[in-house]
Amino acid sequence: MSSPVKLLQRVRRRVQSVTYGSPIYKMMLDQGPVPERLRLTLNDPWPGDALAGQALIASQPGLFEQDFTPAKHRPIVAHDWLRDLRAVGTDSARRKALALLEDWLAGQDAWDEESWAPDVLGERLANWVSFYDFYSPLAAPDFQERLIVSMVRQLRHLLRTIPVTLTGVANLRAVKGLIYAGLSLIDSEKALSLALDLLQRQLEAEILPDGGHVSRCPAQQLQVLRYLIDIRAALRAVRLEVPHALQTAIERMVPALKLCRHGDGGLALFHGGREDRTLWIDAAITLAETRGRVLRRLPQAGYERVTAGRALLLVDVAAPPPRPYDEDAHAGLLSFEFSVGRERLIVNCGAGPESSAEWRQAMAATAAHSTLTLADTNVCDVLPDGGLGHRPLLVTAERYEQDGVHFVEAKHDGYAGKFRVTHHRALSLSADGEALHGREILSGPAGRAYTLRWHLHPGVQASLLQGGRAALLRTASGSGWRLRIETDHRGSTDLGLESSVYCGGALPRRTLQLKVTGCTNADPTIVGWTLTREKKGTAPA
Repeated sequence: MSSPVKLLQRVRRRVQSVTYGSPIYKMMLDQGPVPERLRLTLNDPWPGDALAGQALIASQPGLFEQDFTPAKHRPIVAHDWLRDLRAVGTDSARRKALALLEDWLAGQDAWDEESWAPDVLGERLANWVSFYDFYSPLAAPDFQERLIVSMVRQLRHLLRTIPVTLTGVANLRAVKGLIYAGLSLIDSEKALSLALDLLQRQLEAEILPDGGHVSRCPAQQLQVLRYLIDIRAALRAVRLEVPHALQTAIERMVPALKLCRHGDGGLALFHGGREDRTLWIDAAITLAETRGRVLRRLPQAGYERVTAGRALLLVDVAAPPPRPYDEDAHAGLLSFEFSVGRERLIVNCGAGPESSAEWRQAMAATAAHSTLTLADTNVCDVLPDGGLGHRPLLVTAERYEQDGVHFVEAKHDGYAGKFRVTHHRALSLSADGEALHGREILSGPAGRAYTLRWHLHPGVQASLLQGGRAALLRTASGSGWRLRIETDHRGSTDLGLESSVYCGGALPRRTLQLKVTGCTNADPTIVGWTLTREKKGTAPA
């Protein structure tokens, strides 16, 4: 991020701190009527984590006394933990919820840059409304009065300050808060009008014709869909007409989400996404109330899904998302993931802890994906503050079937500017799903060092065979797969086995990667490889 931008941000923060943090501004927010009770409560349909709720009940230090990084702090100041306490469902869980809400009212009820940010504030308001029926039965009358006063104050601030520049999930959090609080408190017409206008703009800009989200991140696809389902449910609860654009977006997004699922129920790891909770994915598909089939391809979002037998191949065949939707994007052009049944074999590394810029840069690197890297260089720059360094990238792809074999071919020129090399990848999955063939073609000058990687899921064990010309992969269920390397050029193309990391869940896990290194020839350099299932009873060679 440039110094002038940082300077402007510091100036803006100081102005906001003086304005919004002043007692006069708080008095302004308190002007006007305040309802005695909520006019409406809305049910949150998403499953919580009872174990997390129980851990929260048992914790000794106050929730707001700990030193949290901003990324970890957002769900806490947004009060997402109410869902986990509701999953416990006991009176002790209700008392814990009330105690934490009391803590917040006592120490956080005045404007703060982080906890009063539009997306955080909107999410908090929606949570207070959604879980009101859970925590309120044990609440004293004076607490309920103070809570509603605070909700009105926060809603008025949100109505005054919500920017039109928010995008993605952040905008939907703010929009959801406007709708939930507007329907439950005051200024419903003003809040609804503003929220639906912001929503309309977002749907037009972000939902692609094929149903994919412009971020190209499967996990963000799920989050956006969940918020749209919640907003639709709120409008239905008061018998308001659901906007056509909202209903259409939900119907389009479900098949696109299904395309990105592996057989284990989780999502593929592209562009900063993790597997996500299977229960949430199932709930989203059910609550969407659409029977959209699983798509084979997303031409605008840029993904191909190939299935045969029990095998599944998912391929990224498009350029990274544009600004400002690339905050979590990765430089993993032409990367793929491969699974069989409920077991993942070849994966991308996923997304590291949100609080770490170092993890973000490492996981966004081209080398953290099952694809080809040239000269140990990212195919596009990974910026430390989020996002990618953009320049025009040309990615072309085609898909076809021949004699029962499914082919996906794609090409990108991401290395053409610096190294004058283009990468063409051809993948084919046999009709029975027992063999995956790859062909990597590098066109350009000789002497360019390349590395071809296959990152393995932590459930896969690997060992080298035939002096490094092949590798045996063994899954947790005991099935075996053999990776063989075939090449028509001179140079080192032996397989190497090295450590890697898998960030598909909440915590990073150690795993392995297979890699081939070499240098390009003057003629097009071709590296072929085959991943085939081992027949039962076959001894490793």
